[in-house]
Amino acid sequence: MDKLSINTLFLSAVSPSPNRRFSFIPPFTKSTPSSLSTTPTNLRRKSMIDSLTVAEARREADEKRTAKYAKMERQREEVRQGIREKYNIKKKEEAAPPVPLPCEGRLTQDKKGPIPLPDDDDSFDPIKMATDALNTITEKLPFKLPWK
Repeated sequence: MDKLSINTLFLSAVSPSPNRRFSFIPPFTKSTPSSLSTTPTNLRRKSMIDSLTVAEARREADEKRTAKYAKMERQREEVRQGIREKYNIKKKEEAAPPVPLPCEGRLTQDKKGPIPLPDDDDSFDPIKMATDALNTITEKLPFKLPWK
């Protein structure tokens, strides 16, 4: 059996130069030109004109479409009117939506805020409240507490 070289095993394309056998860049890729603008000015002008003609064509197509649907709706309305006349059906008048009256203030209820604390007066004493609660509990116990 013949000895196979690396070129015949792994490379399917013929290398562009005989001295350079292996390359990471395939020989069929194009190099990019050095100039930034790849399209000539006359092509750019043509594409601008084409975009204007495309926009004009889209606008015309849109007008045709709206005219077509308006015509279809007129035909449907004629058919509906014929059915109404045949069966003596009165057309429902669309009621105008009621005009909301201008209102002042909030439309919904006021938002609930935190629970208002009592004003700073003599009736609110947390120590007195705690001792009263403890006395109430101790009175209900079936036995006497040792400190009482």
